[in-house]
Amino acid sequence: MKHLIFPITIFLFVLFSGQSIGQATPQEMVAKMGRGINLGNVLSAPYEGNWAPAVEETYFDDVLNEGFSTVRIPIRFDKHTTALADVTYTDSSNNYIGSPNDYTVDPTFLDRVEQVTDWALTRGLVAIIDVHGDKWYWESYDATSPEYKTGNDLLAAEDRFRAIWTAISDRFQLKSENLLFEIMNEPYFNMSASQVDNVNTNILSIIRQTNPTRNVIITGGGANSWQAPLQISSSLISSDVHLIATFHYYVPFKFTSSSKQQYSDYNWGTDADKANVDSHFDTVLNWSQTNNIPVFLGEFGADNYCGYDYVNNTCGGYGGPDNTSRVLYHEYVADAAISRGFSFTAWDAGEKSNKTIYKVSDRSWVEDVKNAILGNGTLGVDQVKSKKDFQLFPNPATSVVNIQTHRTISNIHLISSLGQLFSTENSRTIDVSDLKSGIYLVKVLFKNGETNCKKLLIN
Repeated sequence: MKHLIFPITIFLFVLFSGQSIGQATPQEMVAKMGRGINLGNVLSAPYEGNWAPAVEETYFDDVLNEGFSTVRIPIRFDKHTTALADVTYTDSSNNYIGSPNDYTVDPTFLDRVEQVTDWALTRGLVAIIDVHGDKWYWESYDATSPEYKTGNDLLAAEDRFRAIWTAISDRFQLKSENLLFEIMNEPYFNMSASQVDNVNTNILSIIRQTNPTRNVIITGGGANSWQAPLQISSSLISSDVHLIATFHYYVPFKFTSSSKQQYSDYNWGTDADKANVDSHFDTVLNWSQTNNIPVFLGEFGADNYCGYDYVNNTCGGYGGPDNTSRVLYHEYVADAAISRGFSFTAWDAGEKSNKTIYKVSDRSWVEDVKNAILGNGTLGVDQVKSKKDFQLFPNPATSVVNIQTHRTISNIHLISSLGQLFSTENSRTIDVSDLKSGIYLVKVLFKNGETNCKKLLIN
């Protein structure tokens, strides 16, 4: 590598002034997360491969290349954790003697979770560990569920859930700030607002022992969809400055789930339909601003056109959304989130599911829906620009950094936070092994004369 000292404009110096290597605030992280996608039905199945093919590293290349910024990774820990039935948690007098130490999360499964999250992180994507499929726990509070528990049985379930989060927190404590934790998925169908607040408070105390500044995603209880975050207590929000609120949006359900037999609303897109979304999202925005907590839309989507089965290449037996309505729904909801400063991850569970965006069998996309989510559709709002110009990975880097882009590059400049030009490169792989730790700017000049810049952290 050539080491050249070269003066650059005050603009670049100002660009870096005030920047630090410290933890991103929740607001900064939500801005960074932008438009994302769920890796649904993979690690959230009882065992990986049950509901969708096991994820491969190429998935994250495909996600990155299209311009997504974030991958939410729903996970189920139940089948990989010591079972309640295998623990003696009461004595002969029926006194509770259990503790979280009674439960172990299979290290091999944690290895797999780490491998998958690292595939995302090394590409500069934001990754979310979402404890998603462990309904056995939140249904423990629901008197209508077979999982309902009281007394010592509930205490044991609580300790088992604490053990899961202790294992996650310990294993991932040294990962970059681009890894986020999401405590529970949709607990509001089974738990009250106070119960969810209590669990969030308890699990946060576990997380903060090893991850004191990691951004954590929480929701509320007792009300679903856009009303869920509004149930989070103000005292919980004020107790921790690294929180992001989340909600899911499948309104109206009779349209978004219209491939099911009991629903037959196949059209969406009237002024009233759009006004309903705007009203709901404005309510969340006002709450967010009042409570000074940013918002992440963790899931949204509508069933496949005509209930399409991408495995058998046939429409479903009960119909489903018309294609124009499905595309418009994804586009409108995505834009409603981004225009209000929310980030999002659209729900995708692969070609074996009723909500398909990515098809792993041939590494292809349902193009019109993907484009709608990314802002490349008919609305033309907030088109994907810099994300599709180029990506850096790994970021942070220690030895080399790779530049990934579909565009033709003329030149690449690597610039320090003090405005020094350390390198002029024409290769898409840059050796940074002999540079000091810190924040640098990678400035790319494209063949058509356009330029774009991204920050690079060198450890």
